[in-house]
Amino acid sequence: MHEASIALSLIEVACDVLREQGGSRVSALTVRIGQWSSVVPEALSAAFPASAQGTPLQGARLSIVRVPGVGECPEHGPVTLQLTRGLRCPLCDAPTPKLLEGDELELDELILE
Repeated sequence: MHEASIALSLIEVACDVLREQGGSRVSALTVRIGQWSSVVPEALSAAFPASAQGTPLQGARLSIVRVPGVGECPEHGPVTLQLTRGLRCPLCDAPTPKLLEGDELELDELILE
């Protein structure tokens, strides 16, 4: 499960921000995960508490925002993609070779104490 290593990376970044800002702990963080990324949100939620043990993020609330996939159809422009259809326009079934959104993994917000 690579989500445990992702949790550790998020904690490392959050601790860097905490040091820069002079805070003592992080009480909450928000992560944006694209539906086309290879991250399983439920696995990240499960891995986070154990990964945060003994760090300034211990007990922090992890919120996950799921970002839908948006591709660019040559005929219709930006369209919301459906996982079951793959990278194809849901309106005309044309390939959408350019993914505009949906593959991100971003630390979006930290609440420091």
